[in-house]
Amino acid sequence: MQILDEAPVLESEIDSLGHMNVRYYLGRVDRANVALLQNLGIDAAALQPGTLLRRFDTYSRFRREQFAGAHLQVAGGVLELNREFARCYFEIRNPARGEIAATFITQTTLIDSITQSRLPFAPQLLRINEKYGVQLPEHGTPRSLSLDQPRLDVTLDEIAQRVSEHPAEGMMSGRRESTIEREDCDERGRLREDLDLMFIMHRDQPGVKRETYGPPVMKTSDGHRFSWAMIETRAIVLGRPVAGDCLVSIGADVAFGERWRQSRRWAFVKDSGLLVGINDTIGIALDLDERRSIAIPDQVANSIQESYLPDLA
Repeated sequence: MQILDEAPVLESEIDSLGHMNVRYYLGRVDRANVALLQNLGIDAAALQPGTLLRRFDTYSRFRREQFAGAHLQVAGGVLELNREFARCYFEIRNPARGEIAATFITQTTLIDSITQSRLPFAPQLLRINEKYGVQLPEHGTPRSLSLDQPRLDVTLDEIAQRVSEHPAEGMMSGRRESTIEREDCDERGRLREDLDLMFIMHRDQPGVKRETYGPPVMKTSDGHRFSWAMIETRAIVLGRPVAGDCLVSIGADVAFGERWRQSRRWAFVKDSGLLVGINDTIGIALDLDERRSIAIPDQVANSIQESYLPDLA
């Protein structure tokens, strides 16, 4: 695999759990994905006017925490390139520690910027040479999340009626609203391709300023600090909202075990009810004082049951 991106972990990339936040893993992968496609000849110069590239499916598996000062490399290559999409594999490495921090499987397609419909890649772009073609390694395969197509026949009204108004603490359940601002958008007034819907929905709300970002830190019955550490995520882009759209994001747990929970968050445009994104996360309950997984505390496990929708997994 080729090295496509290198950068140190900055103090500003450290979240409430004391490690590099998910968004900065994804930022590195986004840069590597752009670089890889450029190396294949699929870049802005090769595309027809009025078209753009969209990373519409991103699976992430987080393996080792990374801390400020670590120098990370992103290596990757192409798994499959056809007229419909480019499927790529990336891994973030910490060479000083000889470890793989995280792995990613992405799918990128060509989009008509006006109609937002998918377009085929031109035949002359469908070239994978020996330098950039890769096979998916065993350590890059999904651990728990499925890469099958999720259910798309859900509506805003249905989800809103079934999800408790009192979400389980500290993960992805519950309801949030956020408005797409003009500065979030490209020159056409549509949400920029490099902005993830999940982070739009979880940015600071008006009038509320957090000292740190990331999952909230709670306490166990014996006084230990704990929170939720994401070990797998999958983000699917179904559409891109425009400036002024109010987004409604509703999440619920669709599976859980002794130490983990799988949450699914659906993002809709409030006025139209258009489903624009689905985000799955698997998180483990992490003791922040001992840096180990623990059984989900009883009070949290009980609250998970209030918005438990396994039929929508």
